[in-house]
Amino acid sequence: MGSEGVRVDSVAAGGLAAAAGIRPGDRILSVSGKPVEDLLDLHFLTSRARFAVRWRAASGEVREKAFRPSGETLGISPEPIRVRRCRNRCIFCFVHQLPKGLRPALYVKDEDVRLSFLHGQYVTFSDLSEEEARKIMRYRLSPLYVSIHTASPDLRRRMLGNPRARDVMEVMRRLTRAGIALHGQIVVCPGINDGEELSRTLSRLSTLRPGLRTVAVVPVGLTSHRAGLPPLRPVTREEARETLDLLRAFRKERDGEPFAMAADEYYLLAEREVPGRKAYGSFAQIGNGVGLLRTFRDDSAALFRRKRWPAGASGGTVVTGWSAAGIVSDFLREYSRRAGATFRPLPAANRLMGESVTVTGLLGGEDIVSAAAGKVRGPLYIPSVTLRDAGDFFLDGLTPDDVSRRLGGPVRIFEPTPRGFHEAVYSGKRSINR
Repeated sequence: MGSEGVRVDSVAAGGLAAAAGIRPGDRILSVSGKPVEDLLDLHFLTSRARFAVRWRAASGEVREKAFRPSGETLGISPEPIRVRRCRNRCIFCFVHQLPKGLRPALYVKDEDVRLSFLHGQYVTFSDLSEEEARKIMRYRLSPLYVSIHTASPDLRRRMLGNPRARDVMEVMRRLTRAGIALHGQIVVCPGINDGEELSRTLSRLSTLRPGLRTVAVVPVGLTSHRAGLPPLRPVTREEARETLDLLRAFRKERDGEPFAMAADEYYLLAEREVPGRKAYGSFAQIGNGVGLLRTFRDDSAALFRRKRWPAGASGGTVVTGWSAAGIVSDFLREYSRRAGATFRPLPAANRLMGESVTVTGLLGGEDIVSAAAGKVRGPLYIPSVTLRDAGDFFLDGLTPDDVSRRLGGPVRIFEPTPRGFHEAVYSGKRSINR
């Protein structure tokens, strides 16, 4: 965007900007003489007690006005961020493993520190510019989420497919010294960055504490669409157990926050019980699949402590991926007993990504239709994690309405928590009937 400033997308009626004559389509050029290049500049520069905004109206006229908001926001919604694209070619990149024909947005690879700050998306810092580093420190963009994978610069460049990638240890050391909090991620590829290499990486990363708050260790996810990509294999049961044993040495808490934590999938692969809540601290890595099972079990226990349950449950069929099928089955068995109605799990194989992909959130609409055909009793309950954030489309473009029509019965979408399921059963929220 540069000197063109930031385009105004909308203006709140009755707000300061509207009163000053700023309109949708205008461009904010600077605030108090400092150029505005994105929404972060706009947000931080207008958070002061007084400031002056310079903008170019749609007519081409340049105007300027001073503001003293006294706690009131300016009332501007800028244009969406133009996402900075990732130039790495990671050997494990999930986007490269997607089948053809999905929604275009799914093929976008981002490497944008603004999205890391705003939405918790992981970045590699592989080509972080000096200007970006200074903006992070100037605005104290914290916490940020970093894809690390290994502390070895040469191995990391090979894993990222980027021979010019910056040394992530160097970047993180600089940011943590400036007071920026970081959360890290290691995607483990068997035979490449596991075992002794993983141990060395975690030892080096621990020197960045407390600035580097947590590190999530995640097994590589592989689809059946890897033609032409580097050869990789999934984590085995024995390797999962070895990794869990290794991580015990790096679980030491600091300020109540454990350091290195395994993704829930490791416990499922290793056939081991997930640890208690203390092992997850503030659950800072729950968006990375770390602690979801513990939260589900604790929330289930809280739900089942209720002494009185309402009448009116009619039973139904509940969609799940294969990795969570056992846990969902156990929950539904007890839930059915307490509700006085039968709820059956429906594990669905993933034909869209390949049957090695077993998480619920990556099921397509066709996967659900194929699994449910002729097997649904009562409403079909589908967790919302299978839909995009807007709640309207599955990965393959089908809608809940399409699934309902294809199966000839009602579909109910529920938040994938015990409480969310309970509310869907008794209130019929997000119910679709065809």
